[in-house]
Amino acid sequence: MIKVFNKHYRKAIDLLESSLGNEKMEIAEKVLEWFRDLPEEYLISLALFFNEVIDDLGDESLDKISLRVKRKKSEEEEEEEEEEEEEEKKLEDYDKEEEDEEEDEYEEDKEDY
Repeated sequence: MIKVFNKHYRKAIDLLESSLGNEKMEIAEKVLEWFRDLPEEYLISLALFFNEVIDDLGDESLDKISLRVKRKKSEEEEEEEEEEEEEEKKLEDYDKEEEDEEEDEYEEDKEDY
C-alpha cells in the first residue's frame, strides 16, 4: 500500500511542479480529493509516521499532524436539530401546563360566582 501511495504522491508532486500558476489550484484540489478517498486507517498510520519523523528530526518549527477526532458537520447539525426539537417540546409542554392551570383557575373562579 505504501508503494501505491508513493506512486500517486510522486505523480501529484510532479503534476504540481510542472503546472502553470493558474493550474496549480485545480491540481491541488484533485490531490485533496484523492486524500479524502484514502481509507481512514491508512491516513492515521501516515500521520503517526510523519509525527515520529518530526520527533526524530527534533525541529521545533515543524507542526505535528493533529489526530483529534472531528465530528462530521452533518452529525453536529443533527444533534443541534434534536436539541432544538427537545427545547421546543419542553416549551410546548410548559405552555400547555400554563393553559391548563389558567383553565383550572378560570373554572374555579367561575364556580365561585
